Amino acid sequence: MVQKLFHELPVNERGDFESACARHGFVREDFEVSEEEGISQGRGSSHIPRKITVARVGGDVQVYPAATGISWTVAFERDLERGEFGFPLAD
Repeated sequence: MVQKLFHELPVNERGDFESACARHGFVREDFEVSEEEGISQGRGSSHIPRKITVARVGGDVQVYPAATGISWTVAFERDLERGEFGFPLAD
């Protein structure tokens, strides 16, 4: 299993994440983002190729599978819209 930090993610994913943050009044530094690759799902051959963990600094944590289907950044933005990470801090 390989672990990566935000700055090691693909540039397009970093950009999508930062854009989602900006659209909802957050900044990238409001969150800690990490990735795990090659995650086993237990017995059998089933595994998730990648998993992204997004933690609001001092707050909530969400985990997004980053395999086929919806992009994890789209799911993250949907959670921002739903208030899953609370409200942005006032400047």
